[in-house]
Amino acid sequence: MKKLLSILLATGLVGANIFTPSTAEAASVSQAESLVKIAEQNAGALKWQISYELTKEIKNPDMKIFNATKDSYLKAKEEIAKVSVKDKVKLEKRLEDNVGIHYTRAMGYIDAITSGKKIVDKANQFNTLYAANPTSDITEKSYHELSSEIRKQAILLYRVYGKSTRDAILTKYKTPGEKALQSSKYVITAKMHLDKLDDLITKKADQKTVEANVSEFFDLLDEINDESIIDDLYNAYQESIRKDSNFLAQEKEITEFFKKADEYANAENLDAMLGLYSADYPGYDTLKEVIGSTFKDFDVKYETLGLEVHYILDGSALVTQNQKAIIDEKETLNYTTTYLLEKDDTGNWKYVDVLDHSDSEDVE
Repeated sequence: MKKLLSILLATGLVGANIFTPSTAEAASVSQAESLVKIAEQNAGALKWQISYELTKEIKNPDMKIFNATKDSYLKAKEEIAKVSVKDKVKLEKRLEDNVGIHYTRAMGYIDAITSGKKIVDKANQFNTLYAANPTSDITEKSYHELSSEIRKQAILLYRVYGKSTRDAILTKYKTPGEKALQSSKYVITAKMHLDKLDDLITKKADQKTVEANVSEFFDLLDEINDESIIDDLYNAYQESIRKDSNFLAQEKEITEFFKKADEYANAENLDAMLGLYSADYPGYDTLKEVIGSTFKDFDVKYETLGLEVHYILDGSALVTQNQKAIIDEKETLNYTTTYLLEKDDTGNWKYVDVLDHSDSEDVE
């Protein structure tokens, strides 16, 4: 045994087995610490690249610094994996606290910018289409695509670290898209109601459902300021509603109502004329006197030149009448009057209000 030990000592085998692992471990720890330090230096530079408070602008970080941080971070992780558990825990924590966190935040920052640009592209596309034709099908489609893109990408924007940086990201990318949606929402929603109206009429939906949709459509028109857009939407509505058999049937009743009004007035039939008015009509208490005086003092012949039924909702109708009146066979006046009509309990239409009136003299 002594002889064997002497041989081992002489050849250095025992010394190698006892001291080499310790020396190798020390070298590995030193190498790992060196790589961690390099990664920390790179991460320190990267940290300020993604801070809006420092840069005062939203843009991708210097990709050389980002890639240097990434490479040094991964190399340090690889080297740390070789050291003992005791040293590994300490070095891993140091690497993640000083490097990994900034690398991860930088990736989130870059992803947010990439996502934000997608929102801006969709917003620009929508704005261009809306400016050209706000009520077209393709504009409506682009609106929904923009809305979807904001919902899809917003989660990445909100993950950006740092309130000031996150707010700047949202202001630059999310806010323009939201403004585009907000400024056009009534127009697009009205267009959607027209699409739904076509579908309801095609499927022969009940009158109550159709009228509820029409009521919402007109509420939306009230929120729109651009007269040309209102005209486009209204004209499209008229095309759609005239495919509805219920509307057409009631429109026919209204046409007959105004025909009777002309006949009664021309015949100076006071009682019949009064029968066309609701007791809620403004000035109803003196209406008999006013109409009677007109019949007595003037010879007037009336002719309806045109009618436009704007809507019929739950027994009420908004109607504009273009009427000609020839006074004493000398003077001709053209009247345009918008009335609110309502059906009474017996199902007969009545004048309930006058909403607008204008006239112009037609000199023959």
